[in-house]
Amino acid sequence: MAQSKINVSGMTSKTDGDKLTEQTSSVAGVKFVNANHEQGYVVVTHTDDFDENAFKAAVNAAGFSA
Repeated sequence: MAQSKINVSGMTSKTDGDKLTEQTSSVAGVKFVNANHEQGYVVVTHTDDFDENAFKAAVNAAGFSA
């Protein structure tokens, strides 16, 4: 499966990373989300039908910025 690294600002703790992971895991094509709050990015493991714009919209809806 493919992976994409996406920069995300606004994560300040592991709790933020967990919240982001929980709220973006249901985006179509997403299989796994690994958030790194210390470096400010997520790595998304996904299928070919992954829509990066939809994922970024979910990040923004969760209160962060992608």
